[in-house]
Amino acid sequence: MSNAVDAKPVALAAKPRIRDLIEVAGRLVALMREETSLLRGMAFTRVAELVPEKTRLVESYTLLARQFHKDPETLAAVTEAVRAELRDVLATFEATARENERTLAAAREANERVLRAVVEAAESQRPRAQGYGRTGVAVGLAAPRSAAALSVAIDRQL
Repeated sequence: MSNAVDAKPVALAAKPRIRDLIEVAGRLVALMREETSLLRGMAFTRVAELVPEKTRLVESYTLLARQFHKDPETLAAVTEAVRAELRDVLATFEATARENERTLAAAREANERVLRAVVEAAESQRPRAQGYGRTGVAVGLAAPRSAAALSVAIDRQL
């Protein structure tokens, strides 16, 4: 886990606190930026390591947002300076989430293209039967041969 994303649990008070929402959103921003960077570097193992923390932060964020939705008086009592800070962090959060989503979609598409290319290459190497004879043996197969090496080049750029 990077230093930018602290793994400590988010304490949720009985009554929602704006500072908690700002903290969780800020930590999610840092984590999504790290994930986006790792995806661009094709470091998928490291990306997978971030999933539990990302899930936990998203759950905390969702819970806090629901609490504020149910208790608008708490939000109304917040000073204008804190509201401005919240607006800023939420705008950054939304922009970072969109960028993260685009990068995840690009990585998914790249992986699917690689898998399709590997399947197509393997299919083109497999001998094809033209049917079966009276004895149940496939007819039309070439004589067994040793498997030829299959070369696949992967562009590691998104």
